[in-house]
Amino acid sequence: MSAAVRVGLRVYFPLIVEESMMIEPTETESRETLDAFAEALLAIAREVEEQPEVVKVAPTTTVIGRLDEAAAARSPKLRW
Repeated sequence: MSAAVRVGLRVYFPLIVEESMMIEPTETESRETLDAFAEALLAIAREVEEQPEVVKVAPTTTVIGRLDEAAAARSPKLRW
């Protein structure tokens, strides 16, 4: 959700509905920003339909690839 980070949206994954995602924009987001985020989501949906393997291995253009959340939970590296 790098697009969400760029536009300052809050993204939640509610536990009461399986495979759901709730997106909450702040009041200061412009219509153009929200439209750009919606376009990014539609582009991801198209990729899922056309090239699912690309999405399964995402992210591919970041310094860190897919995080190992289980390993991170077992041995956290905290900094203050």
